[in-house]
Amino acid sequence: MFGNKNENTRPTKTPSSVPKGETRRNIISAGTVVVGNINAEGDLRVEGQVIGTLVCNSKLVVSETGYIEGSVDARNATVEGEIKGNVVTRELLQIDKTGKIFGDIFTQKLVVQMGAIFTGTSKMSDAAKDVLTKTPQRAKDLLAKSGNSQNSKGRPQPTGRVKA
Repeated sequence: MFGNKNENTRPTKTPSSVPKGETRRNIISAGTVVVGNINAEGDLRVEGQVIGTLVCNSKLVVSETGYIEGSVDARNATVEGEIKGNVVTRELLQIDKTGKIFGDIFTQKLVVQMGAIFTGTSKMSDAAKDVLTKTPQRAKDLLAKSGNSQNSKGRPQPTGRVKA
């Protein structure tokens, strides 16, 4: 088990080698609280809580148990839970019947189901052009700005807290 050098027990893929056509999937499980900024290159599902800025360069799903307090920037997003903060989506934002957004929305396309709660202003298409044309910050850019050091393996040191 531990210390076994058998090649058959080692993973064949490293985290950075995702086959073409596949996407990375991330989950913040129910009962988990993340305090700090998150930058996800792949899909992200939030079932727990996030307190801070969240950037998702793919699809974001905030499940019914999910809660985000802070600004959100995603390519596409489906909100079934609650967001307290401004939301920027580059393509489509969908607020399901259980979804709640308390903040301003900037998006190309917006779908709001009956029963959803939205308190704030919304700007779409040309009216949101200034915000939508700004490139969301990538993780490496955020690390460079914050001056965080990297460990001996070249990985960034954690900056937030995770409570499970």
